[in-house]
Amino acid sequence: MLASAMDRRTALRAGGVLAALLMSGALAGPAAGDAGLAPLFRTVGDIIIPPTDTPGGGAADAFIFVSRAVERRILGAPADLLQTIKRELNRRAGGDFLSRSASQKLGIVTGLDAESFGANVPIDGVWLTYKALVLVGYYTSEAGGSKELDYEPVPGRYDPDIPIGPGQKALSNDWQGLSIRKGAMKT
Repeated sequence: MLASAMDRRTALRAGGVLAALLMSGALAGPAAGDAGLAPLFRTVGDIIIPPTDTPGGGAADAFIFVSRAVERRILGAPADLLQTIKRELNRRAGGDFLSRSASQKLGIVTGLDAESFGANVPIDGVWLTYKALVLVGYYTSEAGGSKELDYEPVPGRYDPDIPIGPGQKALSNDWQGLSIRKGAMKT
């Protein structure tokens, strides 16, 4: 599990393991037991990362990455992460989450998000782990890595305060200082 005071060596080791899994194809396709969950988690993926001129988190199949990452306990994900999220979404929906209207689904996910990222919430919450995996899955997918972000093979010099204009994309290979978890990592 990521901690707020993760040291650089631990972060690099975790990143290296994730990169090796991605390049090996070991995270291709959903885990066998999770195939029936795809419609739910594609819907949630599109709520977390809505489609714009690029595919959203659902269309980019971030769920496939999440399913495989859970199977391999990446970010310390518990084995029942997807079932736990499904139960919570259905509980909040008062029944089947997928049968609710688009605005109701958005409200449910927004409420869960607000509670999970509150000031007094522990860093190792189930929703935080799930959302972190969705973001990693999306931004390492073809849609996220090549259509949403720009790739610069050799990033330029360091400028601490660069004005960003409309339509300018962040770089897909510039991960300096980014954190997808509460309590950003210290470098």
